[in-house]
Amino acid sequence: MELVDLATQPESVRDQAARLLHQRFNHPIGWPSFAAAREEVAQILRAGFARGLLEDSILLGWIGGLPEYDGRVWELHPLVVREESERRGLGTVLVAGFEAEAASRGAFTVTLGTDDDAGITSLADIDLYADIPRHIAELRDLGHNHPFLFYRKLGYVVTGVMPDANGPGRPDIYMSKPVRRG
Repeated sequence: MELVDLATQPESVRDQAARLLHQRFNHPIGWPSFAAAREEVAQILRAGFARGLLEDSILLGWIGGLPEYDGRVWELHPLVVREESERRGLGTVLVAGFEAEAASRGAFTVTLGTDDDAGITSLADIDLYADIPRHIAELRDLGHNHPFLFYRKLGYVVTGVMPDANGPGRPDIYMSKPVRRG
């Protein structure tokens, strides 16, 4: 298994990246067509960077990075792993590669949004505006292994929410982590 720069890979590998996006994030907020997913991969490569894990010419997963705040912050977008390759540590390897690349490009902070578009955290289906800090402090998974648990294990902390980002009662959860100080 090798961590590679998707920008230097043949079109067939970038097409695998688009297929993964389309298959794993097709609805309701993802990429409903292969063409849309392919354009997303191209846009990420134009604006930022993407790294993938290849094994025998098969893309097992990939991660993208987009600059914000003049490159002082990099957004992790997206992270996707083949379903049959989950729970093998690939996400952790991809996130570490993303963080190292973002730091090498001048980042102080890395950030991400992890949507709750399925109502599987304690932030769903409530009036977050009533007390956003309390709801963030009391965030919990409702038994479905929401991705915020994975990111929390890697040192990310919740830095905010966007209520109703994915429709009524379906927030986006913002998480961040420092990658370098000073």
